[in-house]
Amino acid sequence: MKTSKAFEIRSLRGFTLVELLTVVTIIVILSALTVGAMGWVQKKAAVEKTRAQMALIENGLERYYSTAGVHPEVRDFNGLVCYKVLFGDGVGPDGILNTDDDTTPDGKPDPGATVYVAELDPRTNSMKMVEPSGANAKPTKMVDAFGSPFRYAGGRYARQNPDFDLYSSGPDGKFNTDDDINNW
Repeated sequence: MKTSKAFEIRSLRGFTLVELLTVVTIIVILSALTVGAMGWVQKKAAVEKTRAQMALIENGLERYYSTAGVHPEVRDFNGLVCYKVLFGDGVGPDGILNTDDDTTPDGKPDPGATVYVAELDPRTNSMKMVEPSGANAKPTKMVDAFGSPFRYAGGRYARQNPDFDLYSSGPDGKFNTDDDINNW
């Protein structure tokens, strides 16, 4: 009988410390791999979202060009010029930038102005392309998926394209680095 009781005690012992540490180590390694992969996937998704935002902006600028006959000729480091002409906010009833009827952007299209990119509405901000200030939703800058401002250079200020340059600083948030996203 003593042998059967000793057998029962040994079978109920459970896991050894080495076995538990091995399982915990494997779980930690798998978690680290998953978290690392998630960061890479999120970065790639943000890059693709920025490219989609840029495509919307480019299409809007081309439609603006077909109406106004010119691309906005300005160097803009926060994308507010693109916002004005593409959402019709601050350009006055004629919808053309730098004319006498221009107004201050207030977050709503000016009466009579054409909205070329409806996703720029700071009140809904469906693609998170506009950084509004406060509850009144007045736009302060146009931002990419990383929260950095888009830069725009049009007309004589364009260096890479004949019509306009549009670029984002990319994941690192610094311009003139290898991860910049642009339209050329």
